[in-house]
Amino acid sequence: MLEIDTKLVSACFQTEPEVEPTLFSQGRFVNAIVQSVGDSCRPVELRSETSRSTVFGVETVHSYGRRSIALAPFGLYAHPSGSGDLEAAVTDIIRQLKTFSTATFQWSVRFDHVPLAEALVRRGLPFSRPVTHVLLLDRDYERTFANFNSTTRNLVRRAKRDGVLVRCTQHADDVTAYYKMHTKLASEKGTYRSLYPEVMFDELVKLDKDVVFVVAEVQGNIAGGAWLFRDGDTFLYWHAATDRTYSRYSPSYAILNHAIRMAHEEGRKAFNLGGSIGIASLEDFKSKWGAEPQCCWHFSWQNPLWQMVQKVRSVWTPGRPYAR
Repeated sequence: MLEIDTKLVSACFQTEPEVEPTLFSQGRFVNAIVQSVGDSCRPVELRSETSRSTVFGVETVHSYGRRSIALAPFGLYAHPSGSGDLEAAVTDIIRQLKTFSTATFQWSVRFDHVPLAEALVRRGLPFSRPVTHVLLLDRDYERTFANFNSTTRNLVRRAKRDGVLVRCTQHADDVTAYYKMHTKLASEKGTYRSLYPEVMFDELVKLDKDVVFVVAEVQGNIAGGAWLFRDGDTFLYWHAATDRTYSRYSPSYAILNHAIRMAHEEGRKAFNLGGSIGIASLEDFKSKWGAEPQCCWHFSWQNPLWQMVQKVRSVWTPGRPYAR
């Protein structure tokens, strides 16, 4: 199993008494997601008065008064706000999560938030170690560029020579064009089980200080786009799509290079390219940019009472013979 490279991370991240909360467990981000996914979800705020900390999550309501909670939606990272004692914050938040009505909760921790992960491990919560790919920005952009592999450098240069224009945008027409391109690509590939609703992107683009929406144009037409999040001292490359009609122009390379340069200019410490869920081609693509695999933490708790109720219901379903 991959373990976090503490020497590599410490070269860029220093242990500080106060850690900035992740974007994804803050109210403005959670509210944007909840507003776009329907009535089954609502924001939930968990406070620790002893440590003066807060974390927001998404609560999904089920039958029989059950609820499931994701501290940060979509498996994104959560970290409590506030400068108080982290142990006290974790204790108070877990107490509010482990209630009778909670059937399950999920809590993902970023690769460099080791003290939070250790505090959760000490609470005995089951966890896995999903892998993300991280490019540490511990040098200037020119040296980062030199560390891209030769193919990547050549494609970035060629995209520039071919006139690929990359720009940040918040315009509604650009969001619509991106979403059409995304759905077309999903249909062509046939590998998407579900798609985010378009209204979610409409809400996200309003978070202009936290969200970076980038498009690449070829001859005035949008050939690709990507969504990035400013998550504390990191950039997270979250969602991207390209129009295969313009593949020979390598718009995805132009976009990613533009975003990495932007992260440098803003003084971010790392560029997080996200996980590859075991897809070899994605892992290879991310490694070409100099990104290294790092382990995060994903904690998942299931209420044993509701598990027992579910088991009993499955046994005593009307019309189903009882199995000894």
